[in-house]
Amino acid sequence: MSPEKLTPQEKRNVELLKDWIKAWVNDPGRMVDEIYADSAEVFGPMQNMYFLKRGKDKANWRAVEAANRNLYLKRKTRFGTIVAKGDTVAVEVETTDTDLKGRIRKGWFAAFLTFDKNGKIITDRTYMKDMDRTPDPAKAKDPKIKQTMEEMREAHSRMLAEQ
Repeated sequence: MSPEKLTPQEKRNVELLKDWIKAWVNDPGRMVDEIYADSAEVFGPMQNMYFLKRGKDKANWRAVEAANRNLYLKRKTRFGTIVAKGDTVAVEVETTDTDLKGRIRKGWFAAFLTFDKNGKIITDRTYMKDMDRTPDPAKAKDPKIKQTMEEMREAHSRMLAEQ
């Protein structure tokens, strides 16, 4: 993608990716509340699962994202391919996650993000393996980890009930 060929809207949207990924890595509650529009729709096509339907409250999705983030000591990301066209940006993201036991997991995901005129995400189609899975709290030995897993599972169940 050549930056000089992008429209001002496309340049803005590509630039907004930096804040989006920074919030996902460090503060997913802020990501949900500030990066996404109030009327956003977030869908995982590989799982045929809505994390947020347009017009619904963000609370369950926020709780899932926050609990998931609490299961990691550290997250690192690197952008792969980025393609901007009009109000939409397609992006590949490489991730390196360090869990609470210090184990490292690497992976990739791709997302198609549509931005409104105010720079908020209104549509998110994220292609990520295992987005629909939650950890089993019964397998956790550490009480803090178990509690975080239970919080995530409960929020995930509430989110699925809205499908």
